[in-house]
Amino acid sequence: MSKNLDEASLETLQQRLLEELEAQQRLQTELTVALESERNLRLENDLLWAYLQRKHPNRVNDAKGLLKRITEGSDLAVELQKPEEANAPKNRSLRKRVRGALGKLPGVHRAYHGLKNRGK
Repeated sequence: MSKNLDEASLETLQQRLLEELEAQQRLQTELTVALESERNLRLENDLLWAYLQRKHPNRVNDAKGLLKRITEGSDLAVELQKPEEANAPKNRSLRKRVRGALGKLPGVHRAYHGLKNRGK
């Protein structure tokens, strides 16, 4: 009787071992696929960085600074609001503000060019 139990437990252990090996093989293939897709993403990212470096080097420096601040624990929403504040004109004279406001009025652009072209 104990011999039959030993044989049954050996068969059960062998079956479990086979299941574990199959699970390990599936995990290995999933890991391979994940690493391959990560490698492709890294290559694409490097390509985009190189393109951006060639076209707009200042933007790359800004992006590197932003990435550094975010990895140090800064909040993304706060960081994305900062460039808007930096682009806002500072200490513009009254004359420049009035000219800017007038230029945004509807029809001013067309009227200006109409007058300009009549003078020619």
